[in-house]
Amino acid sequence: MYRISEFLERILGERGITPNAFRWIKGDEVPLPYRGLLVHDRDMTSTLANFHGSELGLTVLNVSHDQGEYAREVILYAKDTRVPVEYGAIDLILDHFKPEEREAIIQGIEPLGSILSRLEHPYRSHPNGFFAIKAPEICQGQFGCSEDAELYGRYNKLFNAEDKVLALIIEILPKV
Repeated sequence: MYRISEFLERILGERGITPNAFRWIKGDEVPLPYRGLLVHDRDMTSTLANFHGSELGLTVLNVSHDQGEYAREVILYAKDTRVPVEYGAIDLILDHFKPEEREAIIQGIEPLGSILSRLEHPYRSHPNGFFAIKAPEICQGQFGCSEDAELYGRYNKLFNAEDKVLALIIEILPKV
């Protein structure tokens, strides 16, 4: 089993999503079309924007801030249709961002991938694991799916050019 950061584990736990809710799977076991959306080392914002043919917007559901870590739960949605395209729980290490980036993150107006792209911050994505999960209550409400719907996601880490961790992210996609 993959070890999710304590900060993320706490945020997810508040939603009733426990570590044993994840069924970890290999990248080649992720079914299509989810495999193309999850099993890669690109950022999710541009990947989902390309797939849905729309820029993405951000709805912040919850924020937690503690000793240099800033965590938030978000829904990314296609701006053209307002359809949710991802549930995310993200633990950001604010000290590893420039002041302008930190300010944009805390404003909660645009997805992290959009901020980093717009401000030309080089980073790399490194998925640590892929999973299947029975739709958590938050996803049922946001995605309009039943509690027995199987959803797919990944546990991802973002690194800056100096190999410092920028963010730890749980990304869950709705049924496509």
